[in-house]
Amino acid sequence: MRNAKTLSAVGALIVFLLGTQPASGQLPGASPATLGTANNYMALSRGFAAIGLNPAGLGLPDTEGFSLALAPLTVNQSLDPLTFSDIFDYEGRLVPTSVKEDWLQQIAAAGGQTGSGAVELTAFSFSYNNFGLQLSTIASGRTTLNDDAAELLLFGNAGRTGVPGDFELQGSGMTGYAVTTLGFSAGFPLSRRWVPGVEQGLSIGGAIKQSWGHALAFAEDGGTLAQSDPLGLELDFPVIHPAEDGSNWGRGSGIGLDLGIAWQRGPWVASGVVKNIFNTFEWDLAELVYRPGEAVFDADTNSSDFDEQPASAAPAALQDKVKELTFKPVLAIGGAYEALENLTVTAELRQRLGDGLDTGPKSHLGIGMQYFPTAHVPLRAGFAVITDGFQLGGGLGLILGPVHLGLGALYQTGDVGDGVAGTFGLSFGGS
Repeated sequence: MRNAKTLSAVGALIVFLLGTQPASGQLPGASPATLGTANNYMALSRGFAAIGLNPAGLGLPDTEGFSLALAPLTVNQSLDPLTFSDIFDYEGRLVPTSVKEDWLQQIAAAGGQTGSGAVELTAFSFSYNNFGLQLSTIASGRTTLNDDAAELLLFGNAGRTGVPGDFELQGSGMTGYAVTTLGFSAGFPLSRRWVPGVEQGLSIGGAIKQSWGHALAFAEDGGTLAQSDPLGLELDFPVIHPAEDGSNWGRGSGIGLDLGIAWQRGPWVASGVVKNIFNTFEWDLAELVYRPGEAVFDADTNSSDFDEQPASAAPAALQDKVKELTFKPVLAIGGAYEALENLTVTAELRQRLGDGLDTGPKSHLGIGMQYFPTAHVPLRAGFAVITDGFQLGGGLGLILGPVHLGLGALYQTGDVGDGVAGTFGLSFGGS
């Protein structure tokens, strides 16, 4: 019976960890080539692909006059240290106690079990000459369980030893949000000279972004304690979330600015951007509610408080953490070299200054390539060293006149967890 319950507990672990969905930023790269090169595509981005990566790409000589991407979609998920592979190995089977013990040792060594994922949908990304417009929505989040919480899920309150013990859940929590951003970008050519056989250009660019926050859920365990002797539970899990009867999709808003520069000469390209030089996005506490998430159950007391209150009634420390859920500055530089007529290699270095809403890796150093075995089929691959891990990407496209189809996939490890991502895009022009 206890092993049967373990199967349900493993299912609960998956559901809890994926109850929220990490993301790459306000305006994700709209081209599948971004993921296919392991996020090393900035220097090659032109047309609609440049809007979210570096708007200066819109001002380079080889930018297309018109490009349009319709509804490119990217989905990703990660679990760490336990992965889906670990869990699905026992799909439909009982999990041996020795395996659960090993899982808990991994979770304890990692400081907890995390799960995250993201859905990035771009309604459209459009460019005309040196100007671009993109509308994207991101639903993203992250959940953390400390080792005591994982032990409760896997073994119940009897714990791994079979003898009831005490469990402290502080450190467990979750963050989830949905934000839509409309970005207007422009690239301004500073110089264009055409030496016979050599194309050259220098461009600066900017993107002004208006974001609207649709939903936010933030919860952090403040010291929940499950006791065995005497038997009792003290729950402390405050939550801030949208009002249940609310119909307002504007629960946060703000404006941000990206500035970039790009240079191209012959086979060489250099690119740099600073995202969120300023960003005023913040959540409106007046559009959110707070639930204390407090309860005491023991031999003498049976009380709880989950009543909805204004978010302004939440503890100051909790409000401060919600106020920190904004978009932080990102610095990126990249380069590309056309080694052969049909082969281009890229490199990119990126660093985010702070955490905030973006739960992706803070640091990135990688290389990528784009190879055309035929004029109609680009193949892409890339590798990057990220915070405490790596990314490995691959993808391909199909070019049928003005119609471009693209696929990309990514595997990553690191502090954001071990996981995979996939993307699909349809565009007219661009790449």
